[in-house]
Amino acid sequence: MLKSVKVIIKKMLCLLKGVKTGSNTYIAFNSKIKNANKISLGKDVYVDSHARIDASRENSSISIGDNTLVHEYSLIKANGGKISIGRDCTVNDYSILYGHGGLVIGNDVHIAAHVVIVPANHIYENPDIFISKQGETKKGIIIEDDVWLGANAVILDGVTIGRGSIVGAGAVVTRSVPPCVVVAGSPAKVIKKREFK
Repeated sequence: MLKSVKVIIKKMLCLLKGVKTGSNTYIAFNSKIKNANKISLGKDVYVDSHARIDASRENSSISIGDNTLVHEYSLIKANGGKISIGRDCTVNDYSILYGHGGLVIGNDVHIAAHVVIVPANHIYENPDIFISKQGETKKGIIIEDDVWLGANAVILDGVTIGRGSIVGAGAVVTRSVPPCVVVAGSPAKVIKKREFK
């Protein structure tokens, strides 16, 4: 009986937010969902207190796969692009995921607290023109399956992070990362290879 009441409450919260969801998905009452008709959540997704999911700008869309956890105070904001997060992922507290030029996150990706992912960059080539007037690059970011992004890592436009790689805490990733390596530093460099046994 108690279990069925919990399921009904979860469904009602999703309906109140107006989000397309799979079964057993929970959206905390004090989370913020903007433009819910452009957001889809798989089954067993958990959106924690004060998390924000925002697809409010034109051409925005966000999809989050099954069994993914979006923790407190994290921000997932499409900014006119598309964000796709796979299944069995974690987006930890205070992380910021933007979608300007497109963000594709695979399955089993673990994003630690305070990670920032920005698939756009300001153009600044001409010092005679204000940077804000020169536009942006929007190449996009791809994070393949089984990646771990350490706390406070920053991932910048045009980067692909290969399957099975680890980005160390505080790293600034400005170039693509091959599969099965550990990168660290600013700018991030390969410090170790992960060997299959």
